[in-house]
Amino acid sequence: MKIYLVHFLAVLFVVLLTSDLYSQNYLGLNDGYAAILSERGQSYDAWSMSMGNAYSTFGNSYTATLFNPATLATAEKLTLTTSVGLNLYRNTTNYLSTETSSLKTQTNLSQFGLVYPIKSDSSGRTFALSLGYNQSKDFNRIVEFTGYNSNGSFVNDLVVDGKNIARNLLLSYPYYDPNSGQYFEDRTILNSNLQQSGSLITDGGLYNWSAGASYEFAYNVFFGVSANYTIGTLQSNREIRETDINDVYSLATTTIPDSNLTAGFDSYYLNDVVDWSYNGWDGRFGLLYKFFDFIRLGGSVKLPTTFVISEDHYFSGQSTFSTGYTKTLDNPVISSEYKITSPFEFTAAASVNLWFITAAAEASYTDYTQMRFSGDIDPTITAAINKQILTKYTQVFNLRAGAEFRLPFTGLSARAGFMYNPSPLANTPTEYDRKIFNAGLGISSGEGDFEFNVTYSRSWWVEPGEYFGPNVPPVDQAIRIDNVMTSFTVRF
Repeated sequence: MKIYLVHFLAVLFVVLLTSDLYSQNYLGLNDGYAAILSERGQSYDAWSMSMGNAYSTFGNSYTATLFNPATLATAEKLTLTTSVGLNLYRNTTNYLSTETSSLKTQTNLSQFGLVYPIKSDSSGRTFALSLGYNQSKDFNRIVEFTGYNSNGSFVNDLVVDGKNIARNLLLSYPYYDPNSGQYFEDRTILNSNLQQSGSLITDGGLYNWSAGASYEFAYNVFFGVSANYTIGTLQSNREIRETDINDVYSLATTTIPDSNLTAGFDSYYLNDVVDWSYNGWDGRFGLLYKFFDFIRLGGSVKLPTTFVISEDHYFSGQSTFSTGYTKTLDNPVISSEYKITSPFEFTAAASVNLWFITAAAEASYTDYTQMRFSGDIDPTITAAINKQILTKYTQVFNLRAGAEFRLPFTGLSARAGFMYNPSPLANTPTEYDRKIFNAGLGISSGEGDFEFNVTYSRSWWVEPGEYFGPNVPPVDQAIRIDNVMTSFTVRF
């Protein structure tokens, strides 16, 4: 059975199309990884995050390059920003009435960048440039589960879909029709009463190098464009294990008929290690209209990105028996390369600035059925994956809103925001939708030349359960991510 990525564990894109279950991976598509690349990131800087990332009408830092480059020309000074973030990823699984909690943390440099405004003519209209780096996504994840299964085994699924794996580990054997002598099916005695456990650990992220330009081509009307080069890695390590803790399969039984070496099954494990590296280019253009400087209306369009993905897949396993015999499976590394094209993203936004209060809201539309898979791959597999995209994914509106209150004469600000990101998977309950609450504080000098911001963010949702086979219940997951980010901004 193939690895399931943390964020989209429930989606099996394609019926396994190869005779050997682990011969080809294409995890980027098979389990919904394409949507991870296509979704908008969450981590930018502390100011934007505390406003719920409702940032498409603001241009007070390099972050504007990634939302709406038209707003860059509203900057009045050379602006430098750097941000550092801390992620705490919690996952609580429920498997066979047994809860398992996992925690994984990571600190990272989230962003550094600059905005350089230039007064372009005697009218005072501004031209601005931006350049910088941003980590928009953190793939630092962990899933762990354990439980005693009296009614099923992972081997049941391996026998159906991956005969080579079960046979090579001496967990199953071929059965031949006694009358015709022809192969009938693979069989196994490992059907129930096993302690089951597993884990999935991922690391990596999505990193952007971006440049933008903006011009006030009419009074209070701004147009901007940006180019974005995305690189990234993702390392996935998945293990499943079954153990006969109650000695159900004693020395009186063998997993292979007439093979005393396989008497007294003890345990086995399977381990997948997959490394991805990817890169791609995209662009964004946007508009901004300032109405009397207290109402702003903006919009942007993000162009599709074609990610080139290089994948290395390594698989191993081992089974042990009470006789002291051990069988090891050690497959060679399999490398492949393919492409995933993300869909368009359309965003509309508005903000109001009255005295000491600023409020903003925006919505983004993305049609995930427009994702495409391509590459020098079997055309049958390519066609099957792209067909499944049309049925497994849907269109979504992501909603973001936030507000800021500035305490008069102090340079202190308090902010709060909320993001609602519906699941890109079709026909899923609302529990699968991501909810993100944000709150933050800021302090700045009287002229705003020095600014320090800090924000706290909490995300929560439920993951579709990981599926191991017809007689094995899914692993339900309740996920929570806590994020703390700090940003320091200097204006010259």
